[in-house]
Amino acid sequence: MSAAAPPIWVGAAVMIAAVLQLRHSWGLPRRSAVQNAIAWGVMLIGTALALVGEGAWGLAVAALCSMATAALLIAYEGWTSPRGKARASNRRAHMLCDQREPYHIGRRLFTFVLTVPIGFGTSLLTALGARAVAGMAGWSDADGNIMALLLLPVFWGFLIFWLLMRPNRRGQFAWLATPAAAGLALIWVGGVL
Repeated sequence: MSAAAPPIWVGAAVMIAAVLQLRHSWGLPRRSAVQNAIAWGVMLIGTALALVGEGAWGLAVAALCSMATAALLIAYEGWTSPRGKARASNRRAHMLCDQREPYHIGRRLFTFVLTVPIGFGTSLLTALGARAVAGMAGWSDADGNIMALLLLPVFWGFLIFWLLMRPNRRGQFAWLATPAAAGLALIWVGGVL
């Protein structure tokens, strides 16, 4: 490690203190906006100190220390909390069909096809459209490619969420067609210019 390494550990200690402050704040009988603000402010200070120390690596180390502290606090609270008296719910959220209900395998398979391969293709077209815009803006090929690779899973996750939340197929097709058409148009314009 370099001579700038101590701010990493100071940042990690400050972030651990922020996690402890958050735990204290959340354990109060009433919610305290001031206590929460202090904890999040201390977390920002720890983040800044870790970034000054070693940049992204320092932030990763300090964040790992704060997450480990939070995990230990959660484990302790779970271990020492009294057992609940209420029984767990036996209710199902329509995950399984009743014995007399049809399984609707075709409908479920079609939903899978819409969200996974077709949703992936739509997200790929959208990411390539964003890459075409980056190329038109003067970005280098490497930067545009990396941006497209980073945007692809973000677009795909967002698209899958919205596809699964649509109550009918018409809404699903609209959510697939609109970004795909926009991506194709941007790719075409980027190829022409």
